[in-house]
Amino acid sequence: MKYIAAVVFCISALSGCQSVQHQTASGRPEASIAAPADQVKTAFVGSMTNYGYQLTRDSQFQIVMERQSDNAMANVLLGSNYDPTVEARVTATFLDMGAQTRVTADMGIVRNGGSAFEAVTPMNNNVDSLGVQNLLDEIKTGLESRKSVGQVVSEASTRTIGARAQAVKATQSPQS
Repeated sequence: MKYIAAVVFCISALSGCQSVQHQTASGRPEASIAAPADQVKTAFVGSMTNYGYQLTRDSQFQIVMERQSDNAMANVLLGSNYDPTVEARVTATFLDMGAQTRVTADMGIVRNGGSAFEAVTPMNNNVDSLGVQNLLDEIKTGLESRKSVGQVVSEASTRTIGARAQAVKATQSPQS
């Protein structure tokens, strides 16, 4: 009986999830920013670090930022016996296109991170991806208006990814 109640609860929780379709070339959070790639990367990493993410990988073209998920439902549904706590991962790819830097972001929930049993559940169409898109848009606006990277990071760090997503979602909801 407990099993049936748990299944019903999970189905109810998942039915409330909304999918997001990004209107970008990649179908994910993305921006083309008229600024050097090193400035765009620094602004993105600085903002994400202020949100509690840790830089776990860095290369010329890609960075990976992770933090423990504070979503209890994600931990219950996606955790494992090996590691019951899942991590939120944002992987950003930076392409220097001359006068522009193209940034695309991949979001995922990581189970058993860093182990041979690591598994990533894609979250690119999750509501929080609206927050990452909003962050990229704010970094674009700041850098293209010639603000310093420090100023862009400071201003971008005032709202979390979740708060940004909720604000965007509220503006997209039909008004009664």
